[in-house]
Amino acid sequence: MELDQVTPPAVEPLTLAETKLHLRVEFIKDDGLINGLIAAARQGFEGETGRQLITSTYTGFLDRFPRHSLERIHIAQPPLVSVTSVKYLDSSGVQQTWSNTLYTVKAFSGPKAVRGVLFPNFDQPYPITRSIPNAVEILFVAGYGVAAAVPNDIKQSLLAVIGTLYENRETVVVGAGVSRVPGLDFEPWKDMDFG
Repeated sequence: MELDQVTPPAVEPLTLAETKLHLRVEFIKDDGLINGLIAAARQGFEGETGRQLITSTYTGFLDRFPRHSLERIHIAQPPLVSVTSVKYLDSSGVQQTWSNTLYTVKAFSGPKAVRGVLFPNFDQPYPITRSIPNAVEILFVAGYGVAAAVPNDIKQSLLAVIGTLYENRETVVVGAGVSRVPGLDFEPWKDMDFG
């Protein structure tokens, strides 16, 4: 599924105040830098894990629907909140909206929710599409919600990365030897199987 972000997150998962408390920074001259690190850590987390932290709207594109009605469409950027619409180009090239009475959406919740799925209702086939790239458009909302709803272990991972980046402004540390900056990944989230 190719993605286009329609509505970006309205806020970051961490506030400047809580991040400064973690960093033990009491002055304001680094506020711009710290705000940038908060956004960079969130973007890095979302990019590496494919998980959406703060509510955002996306359009997901598929070249076609699955061939068999028992196959599911996995919706990217878990956790899924809702599917707004499913549109497709029919065999004549006319855009149609697939009625939400003809398919089911299953969204999973919780800190480690897997990707939501969409599939036709019993005895309903997937629509036939024109054979062109991005013939199917799924508009959906994903994310944990507001900043307070983001799981604490994710916030702690973000704070650890922000702390490392704040203390080490380069990608290598030079001292007794040269080494990579530790803590710039998001374990255990990075290789998570979303289903």
